Amino acid sequence: MKFVIAYSPDNGPAQRYDFDADDLRVAAAEDLERRFEGSLDELQQALMSGSVRAKRVALWHVLRQEHKELRYDDVDFRAGEVEVVLGRELLEQLHQAAQTATGVPEDKRRAAVAALEAHLNRIPGDGEEGQDDEVPAPTGKAPSKKKAASTA
Repeated sequence: MKFVIAYSPDNGPAQRYDFDADDLRVAAAEDLERRFEGSLDELQQALMSGSVRAKRVALWHVLRQEHKELRYDDVDFRAGEVEVVLGRELLEQLHQAAQTATGVPEDKRRAAVAALEAHLNRIPGDGEEGQDDEVPAPTGKAPSKKKAASTA
């Protein structure tokens, strides 16, 4: 599956990195599984559901492409600084799978189809592929409010 990892350190402009699990070398995939403590499939599912650990592992991987010696423990960010972006192609695949899913209660299947349709409808149509062809993955909760800085 293809994702875009959007990293906005210190609320600056987003740095966008492609993360394609199907294009990983086996050694890199094993590194990711060890760090995530789960399979590559579980990592991808966790990215789609907004897991902070999955985001950290994916960000570590993409940053290591430029900074070979970057240690996992050095990757630290505010939860709102990393966003996983899903492309139209992936959303369409998930939508198709949800429409024909079996073994799932009908109300949950319909809810999944409706949620995916809502995401697909947020993507502008007939544009060139790229940022206009993507939507953020669900985060699972509303963003936290920032607390005022202490002056003490």
